[in-house]
Amino acid sequence: MHRLRAFVPSANYLFAFEAAARRRSFTAAARELNVTQPAVSKTIRLLEDSTGLTLFRREHNQLELTAEGARLYREVQESFDHLHSVIAALQPQHAGDLVRVSFSAAFVQLWLLPRLRDFRAKHPGVTLRIEESSRDDHDLAEEDIDLSARLGNGRWPGLQVWDFVTEEVLPVCSPDYAAAHGPLSRPADLTRHALLNFEERHRTRLGWREWLEHHAVPVARLREEVVFTDALGAIEAAVQGEGIALGWRHLVSGHLASGQLVAPLPEVWRSGQAIHLVMPAQRPAKRGTELFRDWLLEQMQGTPSASGAPSRPA
Repeated sequence: MHRLRAFVPSANYLFAFEAAARRRSFTAAARELNVTQPAVSKTIRLLEDSTGLTLFRREHNQLELTAEGARLYREVQESFDHLHSVIAALQPQHAGDLVRVSFSAAFVQLWLLPRLRDFRAKHPGVTLRIEESSRDDHDLAEEDIDLSARLGNGRWPGLQVWDFVTEEVLPVCSPDYAAAHGPLSRPADLTRHALLNFEERHRTRLGWREWLEHHAVPVARLREEVVFTDALGAIEAAVQGEGIALGWRHLVSGHLASGQLVAPLPEVWRSGQAIHLVMPAQRPAKRGTELFRDWLLEQMQGTPSASGAPSRPA
């Protein structure tokens, strides 16, 4: 019997602890582990009893790790990651079959889904778990995400980075809206129209105020009759003829090509930033992740506003 069992009689104690510590919630850990919340609470109590440690405390109705709990969590995570890498390396015929990716809802719905059949046809052995996320700043290693995307300068510690697409933002609306409300001749004309706004709580994106001021249109106050919590909502509202939305060119290129959307003005804001594909640097990449990354880069090369830059791990 391994001497660790003197402190941890069951490995399930560690799996429950890792999930609860990562989620900061017994309830969320229970959902992840497919057990009840009382079962997780009991397991954590047994782990504390067997080790003699106090691992969690409740502060203002929030679950927090103690100093001892934080230390144990780091060690458990590193041990689990190491075991995962070893087992995956010993089973190369299965490594990379399941790839977890995380992107914005707008990217998934507008860009990825129309192209996904091509990837599945080329790589039928790769299973994708696609998560629609409301934030860019995931800890990929901690949340076990194999591939994601971020907007910025591409310099993030602990990540491998590949240039994906430059940021170009332009006004878009439906052909019916454009016909009903007359042509626009200059950016200042936009202030007379229904501008579709969105505010994402955990992701910073430029909005109408920034776009207009960049094109020398002073804005004292914006009409905000409808505000969406995601760019996807604003773009789809534009498709329905509700007004004019800001569209990221690579996201709306399909709608522009099909005629569902039109660009009422030629002005485009090229912000100088880019969206990058990112992967955790501290663990070996799965073969399936590499296949999906390379496919994304290849597909984006055929999309307007693609960066054109070769992939560059950083």
